[in-house]
Order: sequence, then structure tokens, then C-alpha cells
Amino acid sequence: MATIYKRNAQQVYKRPIYTLFLPWLVVALVIAGLITLINSFVAVIWLRVAVYLIWSLVVIMIGLGSYSIYQGIRSAGSIRRYRVQQRSAKDITRNLLATMTLNRQQDSPHVTVPSVTVVDRTPSHLTVKIEKLAGMYDLDRLAEDVSGSFRGRLAEYAVTSSRITTNGNEFVLTLEDVGSDRTWRPATLEEMKQPTHVLRLQKDLTINLADSPHLIFYGKSGSGKSTSLISVLMQALMWAGSQIYIADPKREFSALSDFYPLDRLAVEADEVIAMLNRVCDIVRDRQIVVSNGVKKRQQMGLRAYDLGLPPVIVMIDEVSALMASMDSKQKKEFLGLLTQIVMKGRSVSCFLILGNQSALAEKGITTDIRGQIATKIVLGKVGGSGEEYRMAFGEVATKGSVERFRGYYLTDGLEQPLLYAVTDLHFHKLNDLKTIKRAFEIGQKG
Repeated sequence: MATIYKRNAQQVYKRPIYTLFLPWLVVALVIAGLITLINSFVAVIWLRVAVYLIWSLVVIMIGLGSYSIYQGIRSAGSIRRYRVQQRSAKDITRNLLATMTLNRQQDSPHVTVPSVTVVDRTPSHLTVKIEKLAGMYDLDRLAEDVSGSFRGRLAEYAVTSSRITTNGNEFVLTLEDVGSDRTWRPATLEEMKQPTHVLRLQKDLTINLADSPHLIFYGKSGSGKSTSLISVLMQALMWAGSQIYIADPKREFSALSDFYPLDRLAVEADEVIAMLNRVCDIVRDRQIVVSNGVKKRQQMGLRAYDLGLPPVIVMIDEVSALMASMDSKQKKEFLGLLTQIVMKGRSVSCFLILGNQSALAEKGITTDIRGQIATKIVLGKVGGSGEEYRMAFGEVATKGSVERFRGYYLTDGLEQPLLYAVTDLHFHKLNDLKTIKRAFEIGQKG
């Protein structure tokens, strides 16, 4: 809730003392002490009652204050995080007062200061929520003020995404350590190997497809989209028993045919549709397996993952390019098959991993399909328009375009997109066909 600050004789805005908890506690303690002292000399019943009541009030005040602190620490997860959150909120409030990015009363010594809440999720990110008051519309300037509020250990943290909540009552800003390099540079193929269903996307980001099904990369040519897909492909190939079906309209993966099963590679539109039909058959077969597993274990909610079934992956790069080669009937069938997979895939461990240049619906997958994809990554500038980001993330919540091989990601559990760095396979020369073949052989050996 907003608080009124008053300008003092030194022209500094301060919170009125009568609005603070500690002064009232001190007053209560002083009164309790005085009444207790008087009662020790004058034994009067009403004084005894007064002593009891005032000390009861002091105990209640201390209890409420302690409970509030306890709840704050519990919510923060640790005393250190709680202290960071409280100190940061005070620093931001102080900075807002200094820059006057708030609701100042016209011709009045008072100023309305919005409530500020900080959630510490470092080293990943910080979330700042600021009450939106009338007249506070400049989100970019607010982001600058918030970024400038952090010092010391958090000095490198800056706002990377910001938005106004749907109800229009609150600003939500995400801050990340912009001075750190998140790029994952695996030194060996063995370092890239992950537990089944798990993908490492950058240094501090892993996802489990069983919990966050489906993944899509958006990015123009040269943004690092293909490198990201190759990294994901090699990790998935090393999962024991995994099946990866690759649609390759640009023939970039055609060289895999020297060692990879041909029935899991498709180039032409009719080949892709036939391959997706086979995958949908696998989905139906697995639904029966999962149903039998539920009956056998007498446990509802079981997934193929819980039963130990290996993942089935459908990887399609350049969805738009593939659809451009289809007639209207093929497009309809193609999107229908993708919809089946994306809707039913989670329970049977069948997942989509897609790549596309644009996030706009008319240039790729439909909103229904996109809405089922848990992890979305936007690389570079995409189309350069706010609409692109709205389609990818649901709203414009990023700071816009970023440098090459950088972007933003949004996955289950996050309110706003965070910074993303493309995996660097070139640094240790892991981007060649020989390495992909080795990854495939590791998976085949189990």
C-alpha cells in the first residue's frame, strides 16, 4: 500500500514518524516502564490493571512484529535473502524519492510513495514489484531508476524485462546479472550427456521435458538457432533408447543419413506427414501402455516418464519453410498431427522441439500449438516488432533486441522472460558430424 512522505525543513522527504512501527513500540515500552515504576510505590488496583494491559499490548506488538519478520524470512527462504529483499526495497524507494518517479502532490509538501516488494532469486534473478500510482506511466525511466538502486554485490544487476500487470495496478521488473556470461561451453561430448528427459540450455538453465514439455526456438538466420537445435539434438541422442524424428526441409541434417535411421529423417512435405503419422501411432500405443501401468500400480496420474519409457522427440527446424512447401490440405493435416502430439505428448513422453524464424501465427505454428509449449526461446531481434514478442511470450516484457547469440527465454515457473545465451559448440569443436555420430552411438549402447 502506498505511503505518504512529508518534506521536512531540510527539503528532504521522510516518512512521518507516526507511521512507523518502532517508535510506537518504544512509546509503549516507556509508558509500561513508567506505570510499572509508579505501581511499585503506589499499590492501587487500577494501576495494576493498567500495568497488565500495557504490558499485554507490548507483548502483542512484539509478537506481531516478530511474526511479520518470521513470515518474511520464511517466504524469502533464508535470513540472508530476507535482508537483501528488505534492504533493496528501501534502496529502490530512496531512489524513487530522489528522482521523483512517483505521484507528487501538486503544491503540497507531501508525496505519495508506492509500495515496493523485492523477491531475491539470485543468482538467477531478482523480481521487483512496484505499486502503480496515477501518473506513473514511464516504464523505461522507472526501469533505469530501479537498476540504479543496487550497489555492492548486486551492482551488476540491471532490469532486463519489465511490464505492467494485466489489471494495471503494478509494475513488475526482472533484474539479472548482466555482467556474467551465461554461455555454456561444453569441453567434451561426455560433459553434454544429461539424465533422460533433461536438457541443458545454458550454464544456469536445465529443463526436464517430462515436467516442462516441448521447446521452441525463434530466431533469424545467424542468431544461433541452428546451433541451439544441434546442442539439444546431441543431448537427446545420448538418452538411452530415445527416438528422435527429424523433419529437415532445408536439408541441413541430410548428412546424418550416413549413420542415422532413414525412417527418422524426412525432407519433403509428404515424407514429413507420413513420419508424423507414425509418431502419432506411437503416441496411441503408449497411451495403452500408460493406462495398463495405472491399472497395475493402482496409481492415478502416472506418465510414461514414471514408467521408465524413453523419450520420443520430433524435431523440426524452419517450420515456416516446411509449411511453405505444402498445399492447403497438407498444411491442415500437418498442423493437426502437431496438435495431437503437443496435446497428448506430456503423458506419453513424446515431445516437440521446434525452430522457426518468426513467432507470428501466420508464419508458422498456430496459437493452440504454441500455447502448449512450456519453454520458448527468442534469439536476437526476431522480427523487430512488439507483436513478435507478444506472440512468443504473451506480452511485451523484454528490453527488445539483443546482441548476436543472445536472447530471452520463458519457461514454466517464470513470470517474465530471462536472458538467454546460445550454447557454444564451436569453442571446443563439438559442432561436427563426427561428434553427432558419437552421440548417437552412445545412446544406442544405452
